[in-house]
Amino acid sequence: MKSCYYQVIFSCALVALFSLHSVAAEEINFRQCPGEVKCAFSDVSITPCPEAAEGRACTVYAGSNVTISFDFTPAFSSNELTADVYWTQPAIDLPFIGMDPAACKYTACPVTKDTKQNYSYDLNIKKSYPARQYDVKWKLIGENGNECCMIIQIKITKKGKRT
Repeated sequence: MKSCYYQVIFSCALVALFSLHSVAAEEINFRQCPGEVKCAFSDVSITPCPEAAEGRACTVYAGSNVTISFDFTPAFSSNELTADVYWTQPAIDLPFIGMDPAACKYTACPVTKDTKQNYSYDLNIKKSYPARQYDVKWKLIGENGNECCMIIQIKITKKGKRT
């Protein structure tokens, strides 16, 4: 009897966990960077981001961490990858301070042409970042200069002001 009870509790806990994950991690809108396309992206998500279900930019809190995760299929092979992240504007790209450029810590290396793989990174949103909406350019660059590049939107806000 106790065994059945624990199985029911465990099953309910699993359902709750998967339900929570589906609410917290939503696929977000993204666009390819201008220029030659060297990668296909899919399943791009930010956790947490309840706004994604409505197609809005993710609201992230200054002083918090978010996880960005995506699948990518490069049109090139490379033994190493570096990651560059920028606040992008029409006239200039400003580097995202504090980003770890060693992409192979967050995805499997070497990467193989036409092979889909996942990249996942915990991004620190510093308290010093001004509150506003940003286009964020995310690049994965191979050793021969080939790159995967996409642009996502985030909205930085101060604690307690999610909109």
